[in-house]
Amino acid sequence: MFTRAKVVVFIDGDFWHGYRLPQWQNKLSPPWRKKIQDTRQRDLRNFRLLRRRGWHVLRIWEHQIAATPETCVDRVKRALEEASKDGPRE
Repeated sequence: MFTRAKVVVFIDGDFWHGYRLPQWQNKLSPPWRKKIQDTRQRDLRNFRLLRRRGWHVLRIWEHQIAATPETCVDRVKRALEEASKDGPRE
């Protein structure tokens, strides 16, 4: 979380946050499916709330960091640069 710039970065685990969940949710037992769906709903609520409060929200998936960590760092840097151009957020 970069408070001054109002940029928040979520690094989400592919399994726990349901990356492409519709493609594999039928392989899960009902309790696991519910847990991951609840996590996804909570994520969506939190992202919307933060955006309404003026935060720039970045979501980076676990597999993205493993595959291209430089690209992930570049995304964060770009978000911080954009925030500095926009000035302080409310």
